[in-house]
Amino acid sequence: MATLVLFHSALGLTEGMSQLAAQFSDAGHAVHTPDYYEGNVFDTVDAGIAYRDEVGFPELAKKAASLIEDLEGPLVFGGWSLGAAMAQSMGKRDPRASGALLFHAGGVPKKTSWQAGVPLQIHYAIGDEWIDAGAPELLVASVAEAGANAAQFVYPGDAHLFTDPSAPEYDEDLACLLMARVQSFLAEEVDRDRP
Repeated sequence: MATLVLFHSALGLTEGMSQLAAQFSDAGHAVHTPDYYEGNVFDTVDAGIAYRDEVGFPELAKKAASLIEDLEGPLVFGGWSLGAAMAQSMGKRDPRASGALLFHAGGVPKKTSWQAGVPLQIHYAIGDEWIDAGAPELLVASVAEAGANAAQFVYPGDAHLFTDPSAPEYDEDLACLLMARVQSFLAEEVDRDRP
C-alpha cells in the first residue's frame, strides 16, 4: 500500500477533506494531511483564497513542506485545488515522490521538467472556471516526455470541488468514479514495483 500526503484546498482542512483522507485510510493506505492553514477553515472558496493571498502562496508552500519534512519516502502527493499546486510542485521536485494526484487543479503555462519515475493523474470538470485552458494538457505532455505515465480525466459539468463531501457542489457519483480511478492508479502505477 502507498503512503499519501494529501494537501487540502483553499477551504482548509475541512470535515470533507478529513472524510476524503479516511477513504484512503480505509483502503489500507497510510495518509498524512498537513494543515498548512494552521486550523483556519472557510465556508467559501473566495474567503479561502483571500486568506491564501493574505498569507502568500510562497509562505504557505514553505509551511506545507516543513510539515512533512520528516516523512520518509516513497510518497504519493495529492492535492485538491490550491493543494494540487503543492502536490504538483512536490511531484516535480521532491525526491521522495512516487506519484502525484491533482484534483480540481493542475497544469502549467508551458512545458516543464518532471521526474521520470513519478506518474501523474489530473482530475477536473470540463466547465471548471478555475482550470486554465490547455494547462493540464501541457503538464500531461511534460510528464510523459519525462518518461512517466500521465493521465487526464475530465468530468461533466462545471463544479469545482465535486469530490469534497462538505462542498455545496459535491457529486457523489462523480466522486466515486474519481476514487475508483485513483485506487487503480495507486495499485497499478505506485505499488506495482514493490515486493
